[in-house]
Amino acid sequence: MKKIIIFESATDSLRTFARQMAEGFREIGFQVLMADMQDEGKTREAVYAFAGQGDVAALFFNHAGLNLLTENKTSIWNDLDVDCYDYIVDHPMYYHAAIIFPVRRLTFLCVDEYHQQFIARFYPGKVRSYFLPLAGIRCQEPVIPFEERSMDILFTGAYLIDNNIEYHIRGLGEGLKQLWLECYELLCSQTHLTLEQGLEHCLRKKGLTLPEEDLRDTVRLFQDMDGMLRSRARAEVVRTLANAGIKVHIYGEGWQFLDCKQENLVLHARIPFDETIPLIADAKVTLNVMPWFKSGVHDRVYTAMLNQSVCLTDSSRYVDQTLTDGSEAIFYSLDHLEDLPDKVKHYLARPEGLHQIATRGYEYARDTQTWQCRAKQLALEIMASD
Repeated sequence: MKKIIIFESATDSLRTFARQMAEGFREIGFQVLMADMQDEGKTREAVYAFAGQGDVAALFFNHAGLNLLTENKTSIWNDLDVDCYDYIVDHPMYYHAAIIFPVRRLTFLCVDEYHQQFIARFYPGKVRSYFLPLAGIRCQEPVIPFEERSMDILFTGAYLIDNNIEYHIRGLGEGLKQLWLECYELLCSQTHLTLEQGLEHCLRKKGLTLPEEDLRDTVRLFQDMDGMLRSRARAEVVRTLANAGIKVHIYGEGWQFLDCKQENLVLHARIPFDETIPLIADAKVTLNVMPWFKSGVHDRVYTAMLNQSVCLTDSSRYVDQTLTDGSEAIFYSLDHLEDLPDKVKHYLARPEGLHQIATRGYEYARDTQTWQCRAKQLALEIMASD
């Protein structure tokens, strides 16, 4: 029997993903050990006892557990010679040290095709990497009929005010400050670009070409821009809807500080990730704003579909290749938010049409876009090929 050790992150969403994938591995005959880093001594003992002899792999989310050490302070994964899979749900620029100094048999699983290409381009020969998109979760409670759902539009997520440019460029030389500002301005207006694509575009305009390592390190130097762009996009989308008189139910912190027509925001306190799933199952439309995934997809998209809620989302190269606007989901453009209110009002005025989109989205996602499906993809496609 094949064995896999799955580490649960302290982040509640990633912990849920780990548990969902464990179900998928068990379904195809794997023996699974769930572990965490709360008590490293007990975890170390459990890992050694579980690994023993045989075919063993280990799965981590955002690096949690990959730094587990032996009593001699060396990597336990090198000691056991285990195949390690690190599922990173953020840009690889945040994981530079783990890529430069990897454990011996490490593969990165990336949620965006551009993330995978970033590793292949800027860290050649360091680690293997594959694209494995995020997945969705189906609510286990009885399905609420579409017409009886209590919310027209739902958004789950926090609003972090992150617009202090001077704070983020402090310490940079004048040339880098100017480059940072030009790159940020470009990405605000051409939101289909990744940070590295935007940076290269600005350098080309100046007639500059950096060596690959210098370009990579400049992207890392500019990494704060990623969070700023995420925050700005969320704020602009919600503000556009609220100012157009469209009510949005929001579960998350910070939205009382958004400069908009607050009477159109129905604010609720932040709740644990697992509790957002039944809420999505009680919404006709679930709003998604991508966290700067330009060739990937957020789990919220598939969770909406699996719960027969219409996903209203900005697109990406990957989404454009796999979904159709008005068929399985509804798309909007961050570059043309002026079109968003009329599009939303059009669909809300046609509940039967919305219901049809929700049904098609469910039919698309139910057998292929769950975490159990991702576990099987990892085992049967990626692990089998390594």
